Amino acid sequence: MAIEVRNVRTDEEFNAWCDAMDVGFYLPQHRGEGPRRRERYQDLGRVWAGFDGDQLVGTLASLDLRLTVPGRAQIPLDGISAVTVAATHRRQGLARQLMAAELGRAKERGESIAALVAAEYPIYGRFGFGPATETAQWLVDARDLRFRRELPGRIELIDAAAARFEAAALYDRVRADGVGMVSREGWRWDRDTGQSPRDGDAPAKSVLHAVCRDERGQIVGYAAYRFTEKWTNQRPDNTLHVVALIATDPVYEARLWKHLADHDWVTNIVGPEFDRADAIWRDLLVDRRMAVPANGWDFLWLRVLDPAAALAARTYARADRIVLRVEDKDGYAAGTYALQAEADGGARCALTLEPADVTLPVDRLGSIYLGGFTAARLAASGLVEEHTSGAVERLSALFAVGIAPHNPMIF
Repeated sequence: MAIEVRNVRTDEEFNAWCDAMDVGFYLPQHRGEGPRRRERYQDLGRVWAGFDGDQLVGTLASLDLRLTVPGRAQIPLDGISAVTVAATHRRQGLARQLMAAELGRAKERGESIAALVAAEYPIYGRFGFGPATETAQWLVDARDLRFRRELPGRIELIDAAAARFEAAALYDRVRADGVGMVSREGWRWDRDTGQSPRDGDAPAKSVLHAVCRDERGQIVGYAAYRFTEKWTNQRPDNTLHVVALIATDPVYEARLWKHLADHDWVTNIVGPEFDRADAIWRDLLVDRRMAVPANGWDFLWLRVLDPAAALAARTYARADRIVLRVEDKDGYAAGTYALQAEADGGARCALTLEPADVTLPVDRLGSIYLGGFTAARLAASGLVEEHTSGAVERLSALFAVGIAPHNPMIF
């Protein structure tokens, strides 16, 4: 029997979809949570499933998100999530069918870009996604963490209920300027601050929540953290695990790290799992080797569906006009586009019959779109083709951003 790919239609099917997703992510202990999750997925037109007869064997969800692009515009983003295929049905093209169904729907909705966080590197390039941001987890030696200057800000501990709203409000303020940042739904803050425990779970008490206030009393930073106790030769050797850390600028970020390192008995700090790969706050350290990266990897992957709309939505570092040919075997973005970047940073983009200055596959366009990767870097490996002398360098200069894009949220 052929596999049918369609939207989930009923609450009963949604419950089965949740169970299939949990099994697909090797979390079978979470089965039965469909009713609890239903309010997170109110639009079943964004919930896709593969059916083999009555058996649900594949899942994919689309999230209605916003992406901050260079110039501070927040554009609609098709957030791809919950992609699983049952072990009994792998290598049969089901993931491609699910992805094609959603990307086609996103194009109809007028969303110019889709995004996801790739669990495995080789998979999503086949569907036109390219890595656009990088992340790292930082390991910090707390025993002698000294800074090059006095750090402003006052630290205050707050309870989890207050953290739910203060952290969300701060995140949205930071996101307004943060290229690459993705909007975060309220239910994620409920979950991460322990406001919506699973049935039978006791309220989380192991996590502490701290905010940093500036001289006016405004919250400019937030950190959530917990401890692992350890004694070595009867000497304290505890580790502090940072669950989340956000701040309006690197100075206040450094102030939060200082607060974490100031805890007695703590020798090591394990930073947030999805932190900035460049970690600008480290420049304020007397010894930058006190903080070292671990588990660095690509994070947010972008898939351009409408190059004209996507390229016109962001601003550019200089005025120029360049013609790009975008290759897309699935057809969504294929074409030749004239991009006119103005001196004020604004831009226009439209299909053209002119010869291209540069040809690049759609996944490469996704990689350079936010400025995290450059056309020159890709061209050095033969991944971008130049037709007009100097066009690759011009393209790199156009898309340049001062600070690398970063997205701290997995979805």
